[in-house]
Amino acid sequence: MAFRTNNSKASEGNFSLKDEGYYEVIIDSAETKTIQSSGKQCVSLTYIIRNDVQQKYQNGLIFHSVWKKKEPNEDDMQVGGYNFGQLMAIASAAKLPDGQEYETLDKFLAALRGKAVRVRLFHDEYNDKKYEKIGLHLPTEYPEIKHKAKPKPNVSGYATSQASFAQAADIATQAGDDDYPF
Repeated sequence: MAFRTNNSKASEGNFSLKDEGYYEVIIDSAETKTIQSSGKQCVSLTYIIRNDVQQKYQNGLIFHSVWKKKEPNEDDMQVGGYNFGQLMAIASAAKLPDGQEYETLDKFLAALRGKAVRVRLFHDEYNDKKYEKIGLHLPTEYPEIKHKAKPKPNVSGYATSQASFAQAADIATQAGDDDYPF
């Protein structure tokens, strides 16, 4: 079948913003990252929208970052200079035991993985572009997890492109409260 090019219909990717609102999610990954383009550091979290709860965008991903503070206080220094209050809000929502001691930030982040939480997603705007941003972490309303993980394709180069997308999404969608990372 023949076709003609049509520049007026050119688009890149099929990225569209999820609706604002509350989503039941599972913390799929939580790790520290350094953004290559800016050198800024963040705790990068990837949430999977649960498929065992009736909601839109099941199995979709939401990205969230907690940025290293320019002027960390004593509490922030306990977690490598990242925003202690934001990390504790996530820990509280994930029902990590209050007073639990963690030897390292990495062990704390490992304890978050696989936990169910409820997040409030909203749209933010920067440089005339809208982005998804998490504004609130709450305990899940569905503590019994029956989510079935979607199998990840094993395609050469896929992990690299997914990692690049996740990193770009972290930069674009989750600018810190103090400033934007770019």
